Order: sequence, then structure tokens, then C-alpha cells
Amino acid sequence: MHAGSELHLTVWGSDQRVLFVHGSMSWGEECWREQRPLADDHRVELVDRRGFGESPGPDAGDWEADAADLGALLHEPAHLVGHSYGGVSALMAAALYPEGVRSLTVVEPPAFGLVRGDEVVEKFIRRVEAAKRDAHDPLDYYRRFVASFGLPPRIQHLAPGKQVRAAESSWRERPPWEAEIPLETMRAAGIPTLVVRGAWDKTPPEARAAGMRTLHAVCDVLVAGLDAQSETFAGAAHNPQLLGPPFNERLRAFWSSAA
Repeated sequence: MHAGSELHLTVWGSDQRVLFVHGSMSWGEECWREQRPLADDHRVELVDRRGFGESPGPDAGDWEADAADLGALLHEPAHLVGHSYGGVSALMAAALYPEGVRSLTVVEPPAFGLVRGDEVVEKFIRRVEAAKRDAHDPLDYYRRFVASFGLPPRIQHLAPGKQVRAAESSWRERPPWEAEIPLETMRAAGIPTLVVRGAWDKTPPEARAAGMRTLHAVCDVLVAGLDAQSETFAGAAHNPQLLGPPFNERLRAFWSSAA
């Protein structure tokens, strides 16, 4: 299904709308594959951001363009859920179109503009910038990008099509730390917000010192600045949504409380 004849949407189920926004190196059905059971009692809409999945280009992610695209999809209010880079896009969309957002859930968004000046954060940003600068093809960028988090690569080869395109568009993404998240404006809008993170309890020490430390610093600021609920999932790092049932049940409970 296409939104406004442009962005591609995968739709599961019916009833109350939930709009899911994927992060880097991914697309709607890939990022949110474990959330299909939520369609038993919700209309689950998975958007492919521009340059990803089956949506048109340009093949370069951009949180500002994403926010405008999401605004067009929020003509009918929905629960909004964003993972990683998609969480930054969701934050910006909620700030710009609060009337369309029934609740907001963000999963470890790299909104590093909120925590600039922290030396650990600055070091992490430099690592990502070096990955972008030094990579010579999409697979090389994927490997360097994952390494910047202190994690080993999950895949050894990029499949032609969506997987290669996801790496290409992530390589050329607008830096998420350029986003200026208006916390005071968002708090005044009163959107119920849930901030989700993984415990990173099964990752190498380097990953906890780099990726976890940096992303959790953002989560801490969001929880305090938006008076948000917070949830941490054991057994997961940057992708707690892939745990499936515990993540899904937490979303259901949050949506019910926000109704």
C-alpha cells in the first residue's frame, strides 16, 4: 500500500492505528517483523522511509523529510513508534504535528543534539563520521557502522535489493545529531511518551561503553524532559523490538494507558 501515492506502507490488521517507523539499515517489515501479533487488535502500519524498502528516493535518509512525511500520515491520529534513526524522525513529527499523535514511543533514538559536549558522545559521533568517510561500498559501511557501536556485524553479505538499498541510504543519511528536539514544546503538548532501551547485558564491554552509554544518555534526557515512561529490556541491545512478546505487551499496556 502506498501513502499519498508515494511512501510505501505495509498494513496488518484493523481498528486503532499504530504507525511504526524503522531505523537505519532496515525497512518497515524488516525492523518490525516481530510486531505482527499486535495486528490482532490494532491497525499496524509499517512505513518505509524515503530511500528505504519500497518507498521512492532519494536514497539518503533525512529526519526532516521523514517528519514531513509522517505528518502527512498523521491526518488520522495514531500511536507513533520509532526505532533508532526513525525515533528521531518520530520525535520531530510529534513536535510538529502533536494533534495527530495519540502517544509516542521511541526506541534508543540517536538524538545526540540533546547530549552534545559529553566526551563519550563526541567520541561516538566521531566514530560514525569516520565510518561514513572511510567506507568504500555499502557492505563496508555496514561493517564500520556496526563497529562504531562496539558490536560485531550480524550479517556477512548484503542481499541485492532492499538490504543493499538500506545500507546505501544509511551511508548517506543526514546526521541525526543535527536534529534540534524541542523538548519544552513537546512537553507542553502533553503527548504520552514511552522511552524504550535495551539493557545491552549480553554485549561486549566496548559496546556498553560506546553504543549503550551514548544512546542511554539520550534516553535519560528524554525521560526527564518529556516526563516520559521508561522501559529497559534485558537480553536486548539496540533492537529490543526483536524480542517480540515482552516488547509487544509493554506497547499494548502503554497504548491502553494513553487512550
